[in-house]
Amino acid sequence: MKKNLIVLMIFTLFATSSWANDRYQIEVSKQPNQKWRFQHLTTFKVDGSVRISGRLTASLPTWLPRGHVDIAAYSPSGELITETTTDYVPAVLTHTMKKKGGVRFSATLDKALPPDSIVKVAFHREEPIVKTNPTHSGNIAR
Repeated sequence: MKKNLIVLMIFTLFATSSWANDRYQIEVSKQPNQKWRFQHLTTFKVDGSVRISGRLTASLPTWLPRGHVDIAAYSPSGELITETTTDYVPAVLTHTMKKKGGVRFSATLDKALPPDSIVKVAFHREEPIVKTNPTHSGNIAR
C-alpha cells in the first residue's frame, strides 16, 4: 500500500511540474455596471497555440446578455502579441448551470506566447436590437 502511495506521489510531482509552464496569468477587465462574472478561466498550450476557456455567469437568475468575449495576450513588457474575439450566445441560467459555474466559452490564440505572458479577458455587451414593425405600404393590395 505504501509503495502505491509513493508511486502516486512521484507521478503527481512530475505531472504537475511538466504542466507548470503551460499556464499564463489571466486578468479580467471589468465593465461599468457589470452584473456578470467570469469563472474557471484556464489557459493551456495546444500544438503551438494557446487555448482559453472559462464560464460566464451572473448573480441574477435571468438571461445573460448577448455579447462577445474579447481575449488579448500581452508580453511581460506590456506589448500586444495577439487578440481574438469569440461570440457568446446567451442562455437561461438554470440552477444546475449556476452550480456548474455558468455558460461555457472558449477561444484559441494562434500564436505561441512567451513565458510570463498576460492574457486579458473582457465581456462586451451588445445592445439589444430594436425590432420595428415592417411598413407594408408598397406591397398591400388596394
